[in-house]
Amino acid sequence: MKEKDLKEREADFTRRANLFESQNPTLGGDDDVIQLNVGGKTNIAVHRRTLTQFQDSMLAAKFSGRWDDSMEHDRDGNIFIDQDPENFLILINYLRLRMNNRSR
Repeated sequence: MKEKDLKEREADFTRRANLFESQNPTLGGDDDVIQLNVGGKTNIAVHRRTLTQFQDSMLAAKFSGRWDDSMEHDRDGNIFIDQDPENFLILINYLRLRMNNRSR
């Protein structure tokens, strides 16, 4: 009985998730260049595909394109990331290296 209920809930969740995806498509393209203001000190230009390469990550969800308008922006229109710039650059550089190695 519990297994049947769980499968029905899972099917309902999948149906709702698919409906949400169809009504809220990703707005950004992989080739988009995103301007980031990290910690108020560093402006970083990075391709959306670099940030979203791990599909189930927080970065992929945040930078899918759906939330660009609701994210905090600085006065120049850059997306503001309230993190330490040096640490964030380490992450960006890792993601860039990974992208470069995948494309070879």
